[in-house]
This record gives sequence, structure tokens and C-alpha cells, in this order.
Amino acid sequence: MAKNHAKEKALEALEATGNNRREASLLLRVWAESDEKLKADLVRPFLNNICALAVQSAAAGRATLRKPASGRKRPADNAASLLNAISGGAAQTMSSTRSSAPPPPASSARHRQAVTLLASAFKPGNKS
Repeated sequence: MAKNHAKEKALEALEATGNNRREASLLLRVWAESDEKLKADLVRPFLNNICALAVQSAAAGRATLRKPASGRKRPADNAASLLNAISGGAAQTMSSTRSSAPPPPASSARHRQAVTLLASAFKPGNKS
């Protein structure tokens, strides 16, 4: 019944505004401010997410208020180490061809055959 009440009021708002959805939503909001039952019916499906967001925001605010642990680097130290890493000769760039990772293993004949068969199935004009 709660959903029906909210739905009925939404339809009533649409009718009152000549099917203008924007104006109907504004009217429904005004009605919800004075009708606690309507407000509760509209908010009920979203209440769990609203509560989770409030807890998440509170936890994030509390985390920023904490003092950093003594073993952690301060942001200035992190910036200095990042700058040293970038300016050092060992840093790779986007165009760098150096690679410390070993090359991937060669594919088997069966794998190559499967990939070729799959690719041929998607060629333009192929109507399999």
C-alpha cells in the first residue's frame, strides 16, 4: 500500500502539471515536505544506501582527522621520493623499449590454429 500511495501522488502530480515531469517532481517534493507518510514512502527504497553513505562519509572524515602514524612518510617525503624516481635514469618512459619482464611464452600450434579459426569466423562477408 505504501508504494501505491507514492505512485498515486506521483500520478496526481503529473496530472496537475499537464504531464510535465520536471514540474511534477517539484510538486511531489513540496507535497512530501508537508506529508510525512508520502516522504517516508518515497525515501524507504533508498534508506539503506543513504545510511551507508552517511557512515562512509563519517568514516572518511574521521580518517582525515587522525594523526599520521609515526612510521609513515609525510606527503612531502612522498613527493621528494617520487621526484627522485622520475628524474633518475632508471625510470622508464612511455616510449621506453627497456623491459625487465621476460617475454611471454610462445603459443602452441593448437592455440594458433584456434585463434586463426576464431578470427576467420568474424571476417566481413563470412556467413557461417
